[in-house]
Amino acid sequence: MNFGYTESRSNAPEGMLRRGDEQSRLFIELVQDYAIFMLDREGYVISWNVGAERIKGYKAHEILGKHFSIFYQPEEVSSGKSGWALEVAARDGRFEDEGWRVRKDGSKFWANVIITAVKDAAGDLIGFGKVTRDCTQQMLTRRALEDSQRKLHESEKSLRELSLHLIRTQDQERQRIGRELHDSLGQYLSVLKMKLDSIDFSADGLPNQDEIAGCSELAENCLREVRTISYLLFPPFLEERGLSAAVAWYVEGFAKRSGIQTTCHIPSDFERPSRDVELVLFRVLQESLTNVHRHSGSATAEVRLLRTADAVTLEVEDRGRGLSPEVLHESLSEWLGARGVGLRGMNERVHQAGGTFEIDSSGSGMRVRVTVPNRVPLTFEESAKTNQNCSPGQMA
Repeated sequence: MNFGYTESRSNAPEGMLRRGDEQSRLFIELVQDYAIFMLDREGYVISWNVGAERIKGYKAHEILGKHFSIFYQPEEVSSGKSGWALEVAARDGRFEDEGWRVRKDGSKFWANVIITAVKDAAGDLIGFGKVTRDCTQQMLTRRALEDSQRKLHESEKSLRELSLHLIRTQDQERQRIGRELHDSLGQYLSVLKMKLDSIDFSADGLPNQDEIAGCSELAENCLREVRTISYLLFPPFLEERGLSAAVAWYVEGFAKRSGIQTTCHIPSDFERPSRDVELVLFRVLQESLTNVHRHSGSATAEVRLLRTADAVTLEVEDRGRGLSPEVLHESLSEWLGARGVGLRGMNERVHQAGGTFEIDSSGSGMRVRVTVPNRVPLTFEESAKTNQNCSPGQMA
C-alpha cells in the first residue's frame, strides 16, 4: 500500500527512508496499549516501548538485557516454555499464545502474545519481535459469561430433572389412587349392590320395592364410574396386555363418553416396546384426546399407532378448528391455561423419553405426532427406578 506515492520504497530517496524508519520507531515507542519490544536470537530484551513499561511494570533500564522468560510463571520457566516458544517462532515464522504472565510487582495478567521471527535480507534469523496485549478484562468477562452459561445449563438440567420427577410421581400417584378406588371403594360398592339385590321384597315392612331398585341402580352406576375412573388413572390393560390393547380400549371408551366418532389404526403384528415407552405414549394419547374433546369442536378423531425397528410413533388427528401459529407457540412455550399445560406436559414427557413431539395445526384440524425410541434413555429408566424404590419422603 503506497498511500498515493508513485514510486516504490526501493526507489525512494534515502532521506525519505530514514524519515519513515524514524517515524515507525517513534510510533512503536509511543504505543501504550501494546507491549512491543525486540528480543535477540537467545531471547534477551534489546528494545522496550511505553506500552511494555505500562503493561509489565519495568522501565527500559530495568529490563534491557534481561531474558524474556522473566515474564513467565516459575513452573513455565522450569518446563522450558519460553525456549519452546522461540523455537516455534523461528521454525514457523510466528508463535501465538494466551496465558498468565507476571509483572514486575509479581501480579499476574492474562496476555495475548505474538512472537515473530525477524530475519535479514539473506534470510538469517537476527532476533524476534514480540507484541503483548493485556486481555485480563476480556478473559474475565469471557469466563464470567461461560460460568453464567454453565450455571444456566445446570439450572435447566435441574428443572428438567424436577419435571421428570413430578411426571413420574404423578404417574405413581395415579396408579395408587386408581388401585385404591378399584380395590377398596369399588369392593364396598359391589357388596352394597349385592346386599340391595338380595333383599326379599315379598316380606312385610320392607321399604318400597321401587326405592330399593333405585338404590341398587345408583350403586351399580357408582361402581361403574369408580371402575372407569380407576382405569383411566392407570389402566390395568397397559400393564397386563400392552400398549396396543390399552390404546384400542381407551379409544373405544373415549368415543362412547364423548360422542366423538374415533377410529383406531394399529397393525396386527404390533410388538410391545418397553414399559416406560408405553406409559409415555399412553399419557400423550389421553391428553391429546382430552384436548380434542375440550377444544377442537371436531366430530371425528383418528388415532394411529406405528412401530419400526427403532421407534414407536403415535398420531392423533382431528378435523376441528385447530390452533393459530401464535396460540400454538404460546401454548408450547408458556404454562398458560389448561391447553398450554397439556401441550407443554406432553412435550416434556416426550423430551425426557428421548423422542420428538410435533404438532401440525390449521383451520381444518390438528395433528399430534409423537415418536419415541423403543427404549427410553438409560437416565430416564434409572430415574424412574430410583423414584419407585423411594418412599414419598425420600424422593429428592
